[in-house]
Amino acid sequence: MKTFPLFFVVVLLLSSVWTGNALANQKSNQTAELIFINGSVYTVDKDRSRAEAVAVKDGKILYVGDDKGAAAFKGTDTRVIDLQGKMLMPGFIDSHAHAYLMAESLFWLDITNYSTLAEYQQAIKDYVKEHPDRKQLRGVGWKRDLIEASGLTPKEWLDRVVPDIPAVFISSSHHDLWVNSKALENAGIDKNTPDPQGGMIERDPKTGEPTGILQEFSAHNLVINALPQPDFTVEEYKETLLAWQEFAAKNGVTSVFVPIHYPTENLLKAFADMDKEGKLTLRYDLGLWADETKGTAQIGRFKELRDKYQGKLYKVDSIKIFADGVGDNQLVWDQDVLEKTVAALDKEGFRVYVHAIGIQGFYPSSNVLDAFAYAAKVNGKRDSRHVITHIDWVRENDVARFKDLGVIPVPQPAWFGNDWYTDVKGEELKNLNRMNSYFEARIPVASSSDFPSTSQFLSDFRPFTGIEVGITRLDRDKTTEADLHKAVWPQEKASLEDMIASYTINGAHLIFAEDERGSIEVGKKADLVVFDKNLFEIPVTAINESKVLLTLFEGKEVFRDPAFVYTSKSGLPVHVSTVP
Repeated sequence: MKTFPLFFVVVLLLSSVWTGNALANQKSNQTAELIFINGSVYTVDKDRSRAEAVAVKDGKILYVGDDKGAAAFKGTDTRVIDLQGKMLMPGFIDSHAHAYLMAESLFWLDITNYSTLAEYQQAIKDYVKEHPDRKQLRGVGWKRDLIEASGLTPKEWLDRVVPDIPAVFISSSHHDLWVNSKALENAGIDKNTPDPQGGMIERDPKTGEPTGILQEFSAHNLVINALPQPDFTVEEYKETLLAWQEFAAKNGVTSVFVPIHYPTENLLKAFADMDKEGKLTLRYDLGLWADETKGTAQIGRFKELRDKYQGKLYKVDSIKIFADGVGDNQLVWDQDVLEKTVAALDKEGFRVYVHAIGIQGFYPSSNVLDAFAYAAKVNGKRDSRHVITHIDWVRENDVARFKDLGVIPVPQPAWFGNDWYTDVKGEELKNLNRMNSYFEARIPVASSSDFPSTSQFLSDFRPFTGIEVGITRLDRDKTTEADLHKAVWPQEKASLEDMIASYTINGAHLIFAEDERGSIEVGKKADLVVFDKNLFEIPVTAINESKVLLTLFEGKEVFRDPAFVYTSKSGLPVHVSTVP
């Protein structure tokens, strides 16, 4: 009887200690590593909510709300950034960017910015002199009109400058290849070589001899696969990805879909190595290239690569198909082969990602939708999130088919203000560069850059460019507020809210990541971007002039503009300097 009170006291003491530790641990678990306050936070959640503050811990969003509420998550080691009204948004998602192609400008001769044949000649001579041991010459950025003005066939002009080793240049669009006689000879291509499925070997109309220009990837690969070094090395790809990640972070991009347009396992090896080494600072989804000459026979290899290459920050789950090329009303695939291949890929659980541009009166997007409809008929409908990208030309009745089939359109809005289709008039304009049609149909259209497929690729890559031009449908550099009425088909102008969604939550939906990225919500990854301007408070024609000040990927700083200066004393508000 006398021992019971003592035992009871001991239990109470132990209970008190346990409860105290639990409360302390609970408080510790709720203490943020980083808090943004006094900001203009656009969350892009389903209600398009606004907030003042965001708290981050362990790479995830801990709190979204007002400054007062955020104070509860501040501990002695919390870093607090006073945004002074600056805009905070989810990181941008580029739903079509060839990140690996930065290797071309790093390791090849880049002639994109030259505008005369004399400049081409001097650049090539200098490059060959600087690389005397090269067994081949690879280049990027040639312009067809310059070569055609020379009075020589393309191979003849190039032979005069590079006669002794294979020389191969790809255009900025990557659909045309310019080669010399050595490259043709090396590949065994002559006037008797047939055009491959979906490609073309351009020929002299009088002699039938190849001129030195090859169109589309099946034709390109005849030359490229025969080169001494047809692909970049694993180390070159790794160096490329590091450089591209810096470029992406500077532009606020934190996730990307990367469609690959030639066979390469070296690139996959580079991703695998960097993922293991903790050097990836974006979320990558990769699409493998499907050879139009091989149909369903290549699916076994795709499955092997999918099983082999899956990482923490990258995955291989998609197949890239070219339905057409650029500027020609010609399908790359035989329709029957396309439908059977798409259905077989769909059955194996692959997402199919299809390039379809079209021209006036030619709508390859319709052929692709037929293939997706065939797959759904054969396999049954599933949440496949198949994609058609570019889609310059889409007929009105096909918009509903996107919706019915669950197919995601992925345009490049930065292109909408270009003068590529100045000859299009009247009602036909409604089929050109659709954007608002998709939003009105409640289709989760995802925007992209197609980096680096144009001579303006640095500007095209900036999501600010795509957002502005998606709203104005006018030239990014020349348009003023007084010009906004000049859009030739204003019905397709999108709203600012919708354009932002297309670069954030819709992009996350495309890569099956909408539950963890694409909006600022508690529990999601802290992929965050700070801008110097509030996009909702500036003229729409000034959006392209906006600047990224800070980019976080999963809570870690991957870019900070030098002008965005703040102290980091624990637990104290920090003030950001005024950005000029």
